[in-house]
Amino acid sequence: MAPLSYKGYTITPRTFQLRGSGQWTLDLLIARNGARRAFSTATTYSTELSAITGCCEFGRRIIDGTVKNCFV
Repeated sequence: MAPLSYKGYTITPRTFQLRGSGQWTLDLLIARNGARRAFSTATTYSTELSAITGCCEFGRRIIDGTVKNCFV
């Protein structure tokens, strides 16, 4: 999973498949200037690609300040 650059931050999806469920997690890192923060939710996806897309969209929303109680 390649990192995505957005507004000076790097978003790295870290999605993984939940054993036995076939579902993929929403799990990501946001980094800038050597500092990193991890974020995840209980949201799951049916495919790896949709989970990666969800991670990137969620990361952009965090950076934009539109996710309550999540900030970088």
